[in-house]
Amino acid sequence: MDFLDIGATAVSGGVLGTLGTALGRVTGYFERRAEHHQERERWQHELQLEETRARHAVDGAELGQRSAQQTASYSALAESQRNAAVLESGYPWVAAVRALVRPVLTPFLWLLYLIVFFSVMSGAADQFLDDAAEAEFVGYFIANIAFTASAATLWWFGDRARQFR
Repeated sequence: MDFLDIGATAVSGGVLGTLGTALGRVTGYFERRAEHHQERERWQHELQLEETRARHAVDGAELGQRSAQQTASYSALAESQRNAAVLESGYPWVAAVRALVRPVLTPFLWLLYLIVFFSVMSGAADQFLDDAAEAEFVGYFIANIAFTASAATLWWFGDRARQFR
């Protein structure tokens, strides 16, 4: 064996070692890629789990809110029924008059508001008051009638509003 054979053997061993190292590195690259892919899938799964938990928490909160609203609505209705039972009279005409108060009062207040508004706008109120008193009185009167009419409207129709789900 001469130096050339020894050199060729050393070079071929080096090449084989380099190829083995390169093969190890290529294999390691694919192994890491597979591990990263698996890790990414695990993270995506955990993310989906957290999103599902969050969605269920929101759904639970909404359900609790709806339940609380219905409980409050039922409590208000029950209290209203108790109050109505206390006010019951033995006379049917008293119950009939009492039942007509809100439905008659509401349009009456709006009619009164419109009469005052249009009488002021047409100048019909000028003959009863001087300008300063008329302005103050009519402004105050219109503000109070508007407040009362809107309060009666909301009182009468507000608890009868349809609830959308």
